[in-house]
Amino acid sequence: MTKEHYHTLEEYMKKGLNPFVEHVLNYLKGKRTIPVSRTTSFANKPVSFTFSTQLLLRFQEDFQSMKKPYDVAIKYGYRGNSNGGINGIFNQRKEDKRLKRKTEKFLSDYVDEVVEDLDLTNGLDNLRKVKIVCHKPNGERIVGLYNNENNRIIFLDFAKY
Repeated sequence: MTKEHYHTLEEYMKKGLNPFVEHVLNYLKGKRTIPVSRTTSFANKPVSFTFSTQLLLRFQEDFQSMKKPYDVAIKYGYRGNSNGGINGIFNQRKEDKRLKRKTEKFLSDYVDEVVEDLDLTNGLDNLRKVKIVCHKPNGERIVGLYNNENNRIIFLDFAKY
């Protein structure tokens, strides 16, 4: 069995997305653990992030739809609250009502995966709803949940404003 590691910005800059996608494909075949990426954040502390099985399947089926969001997440990391106009992982805002509703629905759809992945001990109430902002004109974002206790995010699925 291969020793597991985090996928990092340094790896991404040297080798592109191929090592991550190869890990995804092997995970989907049951040959490796879930792929985990770790940001090198400029504004905040580094976070680790994973994707739901639904999104990992998209890496396999529609690689192009996942490339830009992954690029933004690994490069810019978690940035907290959005001031607008920049890329990265941000908290969902009060105005993001549709994104919040979709995130709640995805949480109920993937609750077991979320609890296991985020290593939750205190329940679901303290999770922050987050989104990857990569300025797609159609308003589509990948939404997820952030466990501040262990600095880990799971991205659940695509949602639109």
